[in-house]
Amino acid sequence: MTTPATTVTPRPPHVDPALLREDPLAPLAALRRDHGVIAMGPNVYMALRAGDVLDLLARQGRGTRQAEGHEYVRISGVPEGVTARLLTDFMLFANDRGHRTKRGLFARSFAHRRIAAERPRIRAVANRIVGDLPRGAGFDFTDLMSARVPAHMIAALLGLPPSEAPVFTQWVYQVSRAVSPVYPVEDHADIERACSALCAYVEAHLRARLSRPQDDMLSELVTNWKQDPTVTFEVLVHQVVGLVIAGSDTTRASFSMLVALLLRTPGNWEAVRADRGLIPGAVAEALRYEPVAGNLTLLATEDLQVSGHDLPAGSVLRLSLLSAMRDPAMYADPDRFDITRTDHPRLHLAFGMGAHRCIGEMLARIEMEEGLAALLDAAPQITLERTPRMLGFGGIRQITAMQVRIG
Repeated sequence: MTTPATTVTPRPPHVDPALLREDPLAPLAALRRDHGVIAMGPNVYMALRAGDVLDLLARQGRGTRQAEGHEYVRISGVPEGVTARLLTDFMLFANDRGHRTKRGLFARSFAHRRIAAERPRIRAVANRIVGDLPRGAGFDFTDLMSARVPAHMIAALLGLPPSEAPVFTQWVYQVSRAVSPVYPVEDHADIERACSALCAYVEAHLRARLSRPQDDMLSELVTNWKQDPTVTFEVLVHQVVGLVIAGSDTTRASFSMLVALLLRTPGNWEAVRADRGLIPGAVAEALRYEPVAGNLTLLATEDLQVSGHDLPAGSVLRLSLLSAMRDPAMYADPDRFDITRTDHPRLHLAFGMGAHRCIGEMLARIEMEEGLAALLDAAPQITLERTPRMLGFGGIRQITAMQVRIG
């Protein structure tokens, strides 16, 4: 656990981030047994144990804080440009009043009661997409199912034409690579082009609502902003872009992993077919077992001691959700995928904690639950031909191809 630093302690072992990119779970487990903290660069540390991760998250404002946008850009090595400006402005990388102001723009739209009321519409979208899936031939499940449900729903909620979802999601998948512990500088030109296109796309829709409001979330958002412009228009655009990214890419990978994990063990697939009451537990377990968000990034605002190591004020603290949710101190038999698990905490760690907890948590859960129910109803004989893998250990992790067949 974390305490104020009082004595000199050994430095944490240094680990090359490249060792964790392809298959992070086994090395993280080996490291976690002997080290609660590892060093990943000059003054950059990763906490691996559940107790430390939870404690550091709970200490926000009292020894730790969320990295501000400009700090995150510097830490991650994002070159100057539109991507850096997006990350600098987005609500996730803000604190205190700045965070409350940006998040508050969406508080009413993402209220639990309002999102819960969308469940029938989400199910209708999922039913239509499952009905369109090929029968009798293999296909990429992520492209034809997992990507479409969240993209069509975020489009429907915001008021974007569903027909444009395939276009803006291609930009989303490029830009999401920017949220990585090691920024892919070699792909910066592609990321910048996609980010520019995505920002221009959202800006055009917001400006259209300024002159001709419609009955949708974008109109409500921009109308409220016009009456009380608490942020600049560019910052408003960046908040919507960030929501589109978060609402499209993370659920896409999470849903594919949910279905793959269930199909990989036929007993689980048959269990949820027989008892739909197991669906919420299956969703929660998939989010734990292969989380899309591999870590959260904080800064130490004072000297800390974590798992016996002194970490100076100003340290970058990467809190490994991937490692913490495989820690036997948090979960019994953590390497077993168990859809009947009863030891999930009330607030699932996959969505973060505190003021920065994911604003779209309920939407993501409902999309996965209703997507799975639609698949079980209309395509119960689906089989897995190529199992996907989750790559990376932090930021938004990437998923490999998933091949399935129906009938």
